[in-house]
Amino acid sequence: ATMRLLQSLKIVLLGSTLPAQGYTVAEGYERAARACSTAAQNVSCPTDSEDHVALASSSSITPTNSPAEPSVAATSALAAAALSEEIRGFEDSLKILRPQFEKLRKISGDKGGIIPEDPIFGTYHDAGVASHDIEMTLIRYLRVSRAGLKRKEQGDAKKIAQGALDRIKATLEYRREYDVLAMHAPGMARKLMLHDTNPGACMYLADSGVTDKQNQPVLVGRLGLMISEDAEQHEPIVPANHIRAVMFAFERMASSLRLDKGQRRGIYILDCGMDKKSAPDLYDSVDSRPRFWSKAGRLFVNGLTMSGWKDANAQKRTVPGVLPHLDHHSKIDPGLPVLREALRQLTEYYPDFMERVYFVRPPLSFRAFMKVFSLMVDRETAEKFVVVPAGYESMLLEKIDAEKLPKDFGGNGPSLGRDDFLEMALSRYESESNHNQTRKRRRSAEIKARDNDVAAGVLATKDDALMSGGKMVKGNRVKMYLSANQDEVPLGEFASQTELVVSQTIGDNGRRKLMWPINGFVEVES
Repeated sequence: ATMRLLQSLKIVLLGSTLPAQGYTVAEGYERAARACSTAAQNVSCPTDSEDHVALASSSSITPTNSPAEPSVAATSALAAAALSEEIRGFEDSLKILRPQFEKLRKISGDKGGIIPEDPIFGTYHDAGVASHDIEMTLIRYLRVSRAGLKRKEQGDAKKIAQGALDRIKATLEYRREYDVLAMHAPGMARKLMLHDTNPGACMYLADSGVTDKQNQPVLVGRLGLMISEDAEQHEPIVPANHIRAVMFAFERMASSLRLDKGQRRGIYILDCGMDKKSAPDLYDSVDSRPRFWSKAGRLFVNGLTMSGWKDANAQKRTVPGVLPHLDHHSKIDPGLPVLREALRQLTEYYPDFMERVYFVRPPLSFRAFMKVFSLMVDRETAEKFVVVPAGYESMLLEKIDAEKLPKDFGGNGPSLGRDDFLEMALSRYESESNHNQTRKRRRSAEIKARDNDVAAGVLATKDDALMSGGKMVKGNRVKMYLSANQDEVPLGEFASQTELVVSQTIGDNGRRKLMWPINGFVEVES
């Protein structure tokens, strides 16, 4: 009875905020936020885990097939307050965009529409995405669309809405082609981050649990892990594998943002220090441990260096890894072109999801690159990229509390521990994949991931391979080939701690088919 009384009080509080005449969506959000704030001492405000009562607004997003889905207006105080600020100046364009977006929801994903389980654009029932989070996503696209228009057109609601719709359609195409949903499958973090399954990924950024003063997630990266002077002895980069691993981190961050938790956008801190003075722990003379990504073993690729291929036979070699890749990724050279492509995908397909991107202790060459890159994007996007010279790391304390900011950046929080933060992030990602998504989304992600494994020519797990009749062997100096062709030179060889599952059948040339963790052929002793 008490709970029913409290729920009724919520309804009265929210309903009493509505004016007798018409009102804007922003005013509705403000009133809901004030009502929740006023009642906070006695009555808890609605959250995504409770039933919500929709405010009577003709402009709210049409509810989906889930009766328990939160309304965009009857939401928590934090979400309502955030939307009341974010929507200012976009009300007319949002009214135009919203029904167009709803039409996309009615089209199947393979025909240009929205996959219901999509972690950013999907439904509450299938993907666990609340309506107010969808509303925030639409506003992000409107904001970037307006910023890309000429000044005299920035007040044209129709052009703003059309630009946002075009961007959303391009994003949906990207998410289908790149199979982003598969990035949420349990076990995917391990596949993408470690080099026995994704050679040359050289993952150097992740979400290890750092948050800013608004409880927004903070991605942390160390560029020197990949391109320090000692990098080649650890493992050179394979651009296509690396980019998929990097975009995994951005996808997981973007899809985790929740307005009812005060999370509007994320932050990315990239430590660009790579010399012995600013990043001594990157060097073997200080820390001789193998990189985190090699903990389960790796594939040493013959002829692959940081500057590209150096194959004596001038053969085009394809390093296997976690699929899929975008077609043009196979043509990208290591180095700045890889960073440029990652930034392109971030700005085009995750627009306005980042509040700030900090480049800490960058060398002069990197600063020059960022100046050029800032000319390629709109002004609002360019202003999100902040260069933090050595000695000025304290400016990060404006966004992050000292007890949470890692010691490496002048805070009192836990140290990154060279690349120990990646191991912490891996545990977080795996926990989220197993517990923080709807059953339907998790199942759809697993199916997508397994389909990609089939396309890559491998089985999903070691246990799957063993149950399919495979034999486990150690990878100590085992040579790998891309085919069973007798004349083919080996692509490379595995490290001693790498576990391999191979077929029981031995070919005429003495090679066995690799069943896990990667596609190819090997020569091993019987």
